[in-house]
Amino acid sequence: MSVKALRATFGPNCHWCGLPMDFDEPTGRPESATIEHLVDSTFGGVRSSKHRRLAHAACNHARNQFRQRAERQFEQWIAERKTSGKALPES
Repeated sequence: MSVKALRATFGPNCHWCGLPMDFDEPTGRPESATIEHLVDSTFGGVRSSKHRRLAHAACNHARNQFRQRAERQFEQWIAERKTSGKALPES
């Protein structure tokens, strides 16, 4: 689904902050419209148009940065848990 098609479907405002986006060339500026994949490719979201929205380049980038940081923190937590030898209680 293209930026044009997403704009026709969801309108000209950013999915995350709700503010108007810039659709003019050149693209790549913080306020430029980008395609946001709501479901990460590792969860099958890239090929599904229902998981796509428009977001400012800045909002899209910030969301990805926060998600990566959270993933690294979780991986560190798991590594520390394994090192400590603590297991989940039996159900």
